[in-house]
Amino acid sequence: MRYESGFVCGDSCHGLPSNRPIAFPYCKRMVANSAVNQGAGFLVTSLANALARGVPEDRLVYVGRGAAAHEPEDFLARDGHASSPSMAVSLRRALELNRLTFDMLDFVELYSCFPCVPKMARRVLGWPLEKPATVFGGGLTFGGGPIANYMSHAVVSMVQRLREQGRHGLLFGNGGFATYNHSLVLTREPPPAGTPPQSFEHQAEADASRGPVPSFVEDFTGPGRIETYTVLYERDGSPRFGVIVGRGASGERFLAKVPAQDAAGIDFLCDGKEEPVGSEGHAVARPGGDILWCRI
Repeated sequence: MRYESGFVCGDSCHGLPSNRPIAFPYCKRMVANSAVNQGAGFLVTSLANALARGVPEDRLVYVGRGAAAHEPEDFLARDGHASSPSMAVSLRRALELNRLTFDMLDFVELYSCFPCVPKMARRVLGWPLEKPATVFGGGLTFGGGPIANYMSHAVVSMVQRLREQGRHGLLFGNGGFATYNHSLVLTREPPPAGTPPQSFEHQAEADASRGPVPSFVEDFTGPGRIETYTVLYERDGSPRFGVIVGRGASGERFLAKVPAQDAAGIDFLCDGKEEPVGSEGHAVARPGGDILWCRI
């Protein structure tokens, strides 16, 4: 699905076999690679045990409070695709529970298997563009994810950075299709004595913050507009087909296809000359069951 990309896929990918396009707007070097063999380890223990085993007080990093929430696993059953209510709840609640605001954070790690995730998280936090969004410095393309222990690298890197300077760091992890969200604060400041444990689950709040979810019509035909989209590519860099997530006149959601043979339709989605989101067209049934998207 499309989010801000900052580049036109045709300018940045085509003609570079080592950086072939995967799905617009991302090329191979902009998405995580599962063939990664890395490791990271860390210990979590009580304060008493750490001190008893000789950990100096000036190297202690405390585990603050965290918050988790998730989106529906079916991405067609979400209220929208440009933001994530559960991501917003996870990030904001983690800060509130630790009595922090974003400007009190010295460091953040915004999970980066795919570029849309840290961009979305930045917007939730109001994190300035000029400030680093990672302490690990990895992520794309071979930095420990996906499926390869990314957040353990982030934990270790955050502990090391806080031991050098700063007071508070925020870890944000994400999984699935921007589906699962977990946020946690690491800090140099010990929690107040007698601080009780609390649940990290904030799913009810995330569910309550969603807008209405449109019904999905599998065999929709007729006029509509583009809600979001992407283009999938073959390994040789040629378009495989475009995917349209559309909305009908009554607000229903549908899927439609832009075949590779429709060069003008593929170019419209990728060349950056016009904004496809919100543009109008028709979903048309074709023999064989395909629903094709035709621009007006």
